[in-house]
Amino acid sequence: MLLLSGCQETADEVSVRSKDVGFASERKYTASDTAVKTAIENPINALKREGIEPEKISIPAIGVEAKTLHLGTKENGEMDVPDTIEDVSWFEPGYKPGENGRAVIAGHVDGIDGPAIFWDLAELEAGDEIIVEGEDGQLVFRVYAMESVELELADVQSVFGYRSSPELVLITCSGDYDHNRGTREERLIVYTELVEE
Repeated sequence: MLLLSGCQETADEVSVRSKDVGFASERKYTASDTAVKTAIENPINALKREGIEPEKISIPAIGVEAKTLHLGTKENGEMDVPDTIEDVSWFEPGYKPGENGRAVIAGHVDGIDGPAIFWDLAELEAGDEIIVEGEDGQLVFRVYAMESVELELADVQSVFGYRSSPELVLITCSGDYDHNRGTREERLIVYTELVEE
């Protein structure tokens, strides 16, 4: 089971939830299952796009430019996050930016020495752009929603889940610092959609 890591190195397990999206059944299908074969033939799959492996992210509205690391999960199942406060990380086992589905990029809000790369993420507004660059090109996403979620109310599947169009989700810590957990009490989640060319 995937868990979202905290923003501090000693963080406990955490996951996140989106209030405004629904997801298909959690039923597991085998390759021979009729439902899977039907889905493959579904016309909506003709709209599937190829994504890019992100190398850099820029957010002009808040002056962010950061190298994008490719990380997965830790041994305990938590989503891995950068060791430094200047970098962000793309969840590599998930969707690529530009693919149908939600690609996830995480970054720290602060560190021991002060503000981190996503310190001003909460200042974003609907319509602000996020630019993702990789060897295969550049993509522009536009913010359409944002929420801060308490750790206990989190649902990882809604953040990392499939969508019929490309989306990018940015995640960082928010709320008060919980010394017992070694992390902040909430996660700020920014939802963005691909700007069609």
